[in-house]
Amino acid sequence: MKSFQVSWKYDINGVKVLLLLTSRRCQMSLAKHTLDLSLTDKVWFKYVSLKNKNELTDKSEVSLNSIAALGMLSGRAEFLFALLVFALAITASVVDGAYPRYIAFPACLFTFLIIFFTKRVMLYKKFGFGSQWVMDVSKEQLTISSQAIKGRVSGTQKIAKENISEVVFHYLLLKDKKSGKLKTTANLCFAEILLKDGTKVELNGTRIGFFDLLYLMVFFDYPLVYRNTSAGGSSDIAIILLRLLSLSAIAASLAKLALN
Repeated sequence: MKSFQVSWKYDINGVKVLLLLTSRRCQMSLAKHTLDLSLTDKVWFKYVSLKNKNELTDKSEVSLNSIAALGMLSGRAEFLFALLVFALAITASVVDGAYPRYIAFPACLFTFLIIFFTKRVMLYKKFGFGSQWVMDVSKEQLTISSQAIKGRVSGTQKIAKENISEVVFHYLLLKDKKSGKLKTTANLCFAEILLKDGTKVELNGTRIGFFDLLYLMVFFDYPLVYRNTSAGGSSDIAIILLRLLSLSAIAASLAKLALN
């Protein structure tokens, strides 16, 4: 896995989520640097989904909503639920043939639904139902929900632009040759806000659409720096992969039970 980068692109409304496993084709550099980005740059802002972005002014205050499809529990809770699903998938394989299909399949399906809806309830309690407000961005300040910040934070955080030393976006440029043309696409791994008093605020990429945030910060002229790196976001990626593997395992086991 060392020669691959895992990332995702999404619609801010959570309609489409695409997990990507792509080879690292570009040179990595941990040095911070600046970029002169244009808001019309398709490499960076192709996936921006802001409404009325062409009507922005210096007096605008834009609200960003969460990405509902990527809401996550703690690492331990996610691992526990994945382990339960894997255990159920193994159990379904063991009971296949040992019990009649009309008993084994409904029992395993009902157990899976209990696990699934228990996790859904926990996610709804933590994040609410559907897409929720997570951040306001204006020329003067950022207003950030505790859900959008990694780590334990109580209440909404307000950060004045004048108190920000720099906002660091960690990114990876992917190059792909299609139809004889070399296509470059930017992927944002994670972002952090460094304050002048030395405080660091790491933003949660599973709650905030980083491309929308970067677009607004470029527009409002925030102090931006960048790092070309594939580091960061590994724990979130591991959870997403764990979800996919566990769901694939139970789907295969239930299908086998239903068809045999």
